Amino acid sequence: MLAEKFDHPVIRHLRSLALGFPEVVEGDSCVKRAFKARKKGFLYLGEKQDEYNVMVKLGPSLAEASVLAAERLGKWSVGKGGWAMLKFDPGETPPEGLLERWMEESYRLQVPKTLLAKLDGA
Repeated sequence: MLAEKFDHPVIRHLRSLALGFPEVVEGDSCVKRAFKARKKGFLYLGEKQDEYNVMVKLGPSLAEASVLAAERLGKWSVGKGGWAMLKFDPGETPPEGLLERWMEESYRLQVPKTLLAKLDGA
């Protein structure tokens, strides 16, 4: 059974994009929605009454994420393994295109190369 239904427009948008990537399935991870391709998780979405959150794995964007996390202490964090946890207030809009870009980066870092060929249309 999937975690609670998520209603926030940002969460719905990211969910829709994630499900468009090759071989992505949606499941649960505690109270978050987990998006995986061939059992490799790349996106986790959560929503509570007072916040919504996104977790992605970063590589090339780690430095950028670390700078933004320093500006948003207590809201954003970047772990040693490259996982970034981003928390937003319900009315808050993320920077334009940032989450979409980071979600694709996370997918590219996590999934097998054969899926990347499908993503790139090869």
